[in-house]
Amino acid sequence: MSRDWNDLHIEQGLDVVRGQLETAAQSAVPESYADLPHTPSVEAPAETGAAPAPEGGGGSGWTAERIFQRFALVEGKSAVFDMFRRVIIKKAAFELLVTKPLAKDWFDSTNKKVIADDMAERQASKAKAEAKFKQVSTEGMSPTDRYIYIDGTKDCWDIQRRRRVPEGALKMAMGDAYGLWLNSPERRTVDMEHIVFDPRMTKDPEVYINTFEGLPMVPDPDRGKCRTLQSLIMFLCNNDKAAADWLTKWLAYPLQNVGAKMDTAVLFHSTMEGSGKSLLFSDIMGAIYGEYSATVGQAQLETNWTVWQSNKLYGVFEEVVSRDQRYNQVGKIKHMITGKTVRMESKFVNGWEEANHMNAVFLSNEIMPWPISDNDRRMLVMWPRETLGTEAQKEVKSELAEGGIAAFYDYLLSYDTGDFDERTRPPSTEARQRLVDLSMASWQTFLREWRLGVLGAPFTVCVSSDLYALFLEWCQRNKEHTLSHTKFSGFISTEVDKQQRVPWMEGARRAFGTFFFPWSSIDPAPSPPPSLSAAALGKAVATWRAQAKSAGWSVDSWEHVKFADKGSAAA
Repeated sequence: MSRDWNDLHIEQGLDVVRGQLETAAQSAVPESYADLPHTPSVEAPAETGAAPAPEGGGGSGWTAERIFQRFALVEGKSAVFDMFRRVIIKKAAFELLVTKPLAKDWFDSTNKKVIADDMAERQASKAKAEAKFKQVSTEGMSPTDRYIYIDGTKDCWDIQRRRRVPEGALKMAMGDAYGLWLNSPERRTVDMEHIVFDPRMTKDPEVYINTFEGLPMVPDPDRGKCRTLQSLIMFLCNNDKAAADWLTKWLAYPLQNVGAKMDTAVLFHSTMEGSGKSLLFSDIMGAIYGEYSATVGQAQLETNWTVWQSNKLYGVFEEVVSRDQRYNQVGKIKHMITGKTVRMESKFVNGWEEANHMNAVFLSNEIMPWPISDNDRRMLVMWPRETLGTEAQKEVKSELAEGGIAAFYDYLLSYDTGDFDERTRPPSTEARQRLVDLSMASWQTFLREWRLGVLGAPFTVCVSSDLYALFLEWCQRNKEHTLSHTKFSGFISTEVDKQQRVPWMEGARRAFGTFFFPWSSIDPAPSPPPSLSAAALGKAVATWRAQAKSAGWSVDSWEHVKFADKGSAAA
């Protein structure tokens, strides 16, 4: 039959219970106290018996042997250190605990243990902290293990949750234990520059805290599980083999080289709903990257808080630019694609710089999501033409349910990328050229048509006033926005050589004008240089005007031409 402390209390009394508990406690004296020095002694201490009960202790059962085993004098003070409970006791409290006679004998003895003041304080603080920490510990982690102070900030790094925690949140979580953690000698510190997102895992783990812990998915080599998913790439690229191959390599390269930051991006836009672009780029690729991916909307892109970008390898941006903001967000989009670092800003937390490893895919149902220039070669632009058929949708759904994403992950890991790297430019597509055309300003479209011979006026040397007059008439016909002569001339000069105050003969009158000297799109030789004589330039201008007039432009109605004709007639 089992017996407990209540049975022993009833049968033999409270003193026997107390004696057994103290004996058990004495056997558990911490090793760190076992070798504490005794008070220097010349003579052996007198044997001290049990003290009388009536004074102070009230029959507590204390004996000299137990007191000498359990307590140590705090060096330089009259206080006593309890090595079992790891607390410092004042002299008066000690006398009340063990009785005055026993306390006096212990204080007078030269054989009692002595502990340094700082060691007693440290052990007492540690015991108090451990008791408080035990109350707030989660999953076996004490606050000193879980929270690391980030030097130079008011934040901490939460190892368990892998995130920054502001001071206020830490105080709320720890309560009274916060002060103990703050002053604990075991509290760890890390430099603010040593918390890094390092998917390449090149930083020394003894010095740095790496917030990357590896991609979550395990690849499945059974390719039969993802045949339809593989074909989805070709389907979205309208069976364009060059575009599909580049896109597959673009998706595969960062998985084969984790942490690779592509200098290029992907834009899939179409008014056709249900083509499967969100399925591939958001659902499937997002599952492969797990917590290191993000699907972003317009609100995240426009907000000042950028912490959503932290610890991200892959981002899908769906309709992130509104029609009235499409020109204002271009710079931010370009920085996300090619920027080396990103400034992270979050509420109540100090901002920090983080390496930019996020590769971006943009999805839109707009014909013109945002403008791109003809020289911008960083983006693959595709326009899916068809909706994913009902049968294909069923096959995709079946493959997703049967582990097709893990098989597709293995397919990308095994795809031969050849000499493809972070800077490999995408192929030019019909969709990209259409977007470039829609993005052009009026002067850019005019210049392109002039260069290609569409206007009928030759792409040869001409005076700026003639070209500007042609531009105004072209804008009127095509309902395009006009510009001032100064701005028009300045914009054109970025693409075509311009010389000012060049002498030329306008009929019988000598004049000075601003001339454009373009390279001919047919003849590789340049148009006549500025060193031509004034007479030769006059003939070149007359020829240019004649051809423009033959092409149907109202040259004779241009104000500066009519003014020149009147001047010649008057002469």
